Order: sequence, then C-alpha cells, then structure tokens
Amino acid sequence: MKTEGLFPPHGADPATGLPTSEFVELPDKGTVTTFAIINIPFQGQRIKPPYVAAYVLLDGADIPVLHLVSDVDAHDVRMGMRVEAVWKPRDEWGFGVDNIEYFRPTGEPDADYDTYKHHL
Repeated sequence: MKTEGLFPPHGADPATGLPTSEFVELPDKGTVTTFAIINIPFQGQRIKPPYVAAYVLLDGADIPVLHLVSDVDAHDVRMGMRVEAVWKPRDEWGFGVDNIEYFRPTGEPDADYDTYKHHL
C-alpha cells in the first residue's frame, strides 16, 4: 500500500491503519522556513557548534521536517533559503528522517515568503 505524502515513512497509514510497504518519493529539495543556530556545546553533542537546525518544507509537502543544514556557514542560513537533501547510502536506510544526513543550499534564489509563510 502506498500512502501519498508521508515523510518520514510510517509503518502504517494513519487514515486506514493498513501497513505501508513502499517508500513514497517526495522531491528532496525544499525551503528553510525557520531555523536556529546552535552555538553552545552540551554533553553528548555529536556536532561541533556552531551548526544549524532548521525546519525544511520539502517541495510538495505540507509539514516541514526538522533537520540539519550544513555545507554553508551557519550565519549565512536564512528563511526562504532553498536546500537539498544529502542522503545516506540506500543500503543504510531505515524508516526515519535520518536517511538524510543533512540539507545543503542549492544555490537557487530564495523562495518567496508567501510560499512558506503558513508553515512558520
């Protein structure tokens, strides 16, 4: 059974309760809606500050996903920035958002505010 628009994939369709057995592809590009720059180290931290945690609204999705933005200076990240997923190798995939290592800038022009303002 394929359930449209689920990200990350779920074990069951939330509307019907039926098991899901296939990944549903969404574009791996999206828009940063909001973000935070983490500057303070804490115990157990795996990433050296500063780094960015951002909500990314994938193209075609209606709910943003919280993930890392990398390959860019933390202070250059901004709302509306267009980003793309950097994926783990397919054989390492599970059923979570951690199939994506992080998002990086695409170099495309920033998205217009009206395209993501309802997702803040």
